[in-house]
Amino acid sequence: MTSKYLVVLAAAATTLASPNGGSIGAGVNGAGVTELFGNSFGVPGVNQTYDYIVIGGGTAGNAIAARLAQDPANYTVAVIEAGSFYEILSGNRTQVPGYNFLTAEPNFVTGGITSLTAISILSEPQAGYNNRRVGYTVGQTFGGGSAANYMGYFRPTIGSFDYWAEIVEDDYWNWENVYPAFKKSCDFTPPNYDKIDPSLNITYDTDAFDITGGPLQVSYGNFQGPFGPLLAEAMTRAGLDAIPGLNSGKLIGHGTATAAVDPRTATRSSSSTSFLQVGARTSNLKIYPNTLAQRIVFDEQKRASSVLVQGHMLSERFTYELFANKEIIVSGGVWQSPQLLMVSGVGPASTLESHGIEVVSDLAGVGQSEWDQPYMSLVYKVNVTTSSQIVAGNVEANAAAVEEYLTNQSGRLSGIGAGQSLGFEKFPAHTRDAVLSNSTRGWLASLPDDWPEAEYLPLESSPIPADIGPDDYYLLIGSALLATSSRGNMTIASADMNDRPIISPNWLLDKGDREQALAAFLRIREIAGNSTFVESEYIPGPEVTTNEEIVEWLRNNMVLIYHGSSTCKMGPVSDPLAVVDTRARVYGVSGLRVVDASAFPFHPPGQPMASVYMFAEKIAEAILEEE
Repeated sequence: MTSKYLVVLAAAATTLASPNGGSIGAGVNGAGVTELFGNSFGVPGVNQTYDYIVIGGGTAGNAIAARLAQDPANYTVAVIEAGSFYEILSGNRTQVPGYNFLTAEPNFVTGGITSLTAISILSEPQAGYNNRRVGYTVGQTFGGGSAANYMGYFRPTIGSFDYWAEIVEDDYWNWENVYPAFKKSCDFTPPNYDKIDPSLNITYDTDAFDITGGPLQVSYGNFQGPFGPLLAEAMTRAGLDAIPGLNSGKLIGHGTATAAVDPRTATRSSSSTSFLQVGARTSNLKIYPNTLAQRIVFDEQKRASSVLVQGHMLSERFTYELFANKEIIVSGGVWQSPQLLMVSGVGPASTLESHGIEVVSDLAGVGQSEWDQPYMSLVYKVNVTTSSQIVAGNVEANAAAVEEYLTNQSGRLSGIGAGQSLGFEKFPAHTRDAVLSNSTRGWLASLPDDWPEAEYLPLESSPIPADIGPDDYYLLIGSALLATSSRGNMTIASADMNDRPIISPNWLLDKGDREQALAAFLRIREIAGNSTFVESEYIPGPEVTTNEEIVEWLRNNMVLIYHGSSTCKMGPVSDPLAVVDTRARVYGVSGLRVVDASAFPFHPPGQPMASVYMFAEKIAEAILEEE
């Protein structure tokens, strides 16, 4: 990373010290009993038995672990995570909302990952992307994706969950039944107009949250940029209606998104700072950092009985075994969850046999059916302030932002720089008529009526010119395609979890998806053209004009927003590609579930974080009801 960011990070540094001057991680409670932070951790190298073992301390893993551990039955729960804590590994870059561009989209600024809290998996050449290989960033830290994203929190649509229930043949997943689980995770704070400009007048649906929710902090942050109302006007002129919030099962229109930000401290609220910390303080939850799950071990009855783990340090790799009395829960994400199943003997028999792996359950769907959201970024020079000067490393702008953040928990660093006037739509008639073929329209018509086809996402921390002036500002208006028909896949390179899986998301593989990409591109230009704040188009620039030129530019420049799902998809036993049942139990074995976005039957519209928390809540509920 260039030194211009180190200036900001150093300015925001604080002294590491215990509030009472004592030792870090130790104290004496009111009853005179010594409390050691180390008691929250499992002992590496020592075999141990727990009721439940959760593999992966990400968004879903921490949430379900905490719910199980906090049950009155006092279950013992272990959380295994290949990474460690981002507060240790990433300085303050992950904690401070305004630095999210350094963790969520590192390629925008640094040209690659410069953090110890993530890894990159290089895709196979992607035909739809003109045979480019694209790096897929995966969070490897406690918090997982919730520690590596832009923190936007909003929920999919009513119709998409009713559709979920229909295709898996279980009403457990319809909107009426999942809506309470969405609410259960969240501690909502309304906009604080002592810190947010009150003229922005953010609207939201108060019924979307419960007063007694938690522990995840959901708010609007303590800063919203001035571009928001202007972009809202442009979206309205382009035909998108304003809606009161994005958490009540309606997305089509535009509104301001909530974010996983703790407004009291103006810091990221991840599954680590919320669920994991609460669980560690109040239950028999044990944490295993820097611990890589190498293989799930099955007994003669095909019950998942233990996990062979590796102390994940290059200097000293040692293995030991953790045993489960009740269940093992895999929560490694879209690529690592199916990888772990395969190296453990669960997956396509021919693939396993080719790597010398004994087949425990022959499931053809492991690693298949991947849904993703191809993403494009158009960047505009604008006449309102954005985060461009922070991205550029402007010393004065950064110093002012740091001072306001530290002394008042407000200003540009206290907000996520995204989510204002977030738009969702089905492409309007004039766009459909211009670029969508009958076959593409037929595919889109098969989805629920309230399923948006494109998301329009503004980001203040956009790419900038090398010669940016001190008074120049840019805004990225991106689009994620939400209704693509291409499906990706993955497989294993070996029987070793240390080896990266072989992934192929197949972005824009289908011609209809390329038509949708063209439609979204044209709509971004239409929205920008309807605005009063856009001065000129920086990326790709006005020289890209014809439909053919636009499609070629898209194939050469579209990227991703790390929203893959469904590689261990849920489905009825009659579905030949289903991997888990409607309670996330893996077919063909017992004592094993997959709980993360890889178990979704499809990717609901919008960004996945809220749905992943909901999914963890619902499966925890199912497990505890079975006990």
